[in-house]
Amino acid sequence: MEAYYHNSHTIMSLIFVGNAVGFIAAAPFVNWALAKFGRAKTLIYADMLLIAGFIMLVCTPPFPVVIIA
Repeated sequence: MEAYYHNSHTIMSLIFVGNAVGFIAAAPFVNWALAKFGRAKTLIYADMLLIAGFIMLVCTPPFPVVIIA
C-alpha cells in the first residue's frame, strides 16, 4: 500500500489509528443496539457495515477513505 499511495510508513500507520478510533467510538453503541434490535439483527447490521467497509477498500479509493473504511 505504501507504494500505491506513495506515503511513508508513518502516514500508513494512520490506518491502525483509524481502526482503534472506530472501535472506541462503537463501544458505547453496542449495548444500545443489542437492547434495541436483539443479538441477531445487531450482528446482521454489523456484518453489513463490515461488507460496506471492505467494498470501499476493494475499489482502491483515495487514502483518506481507506483510513475511514
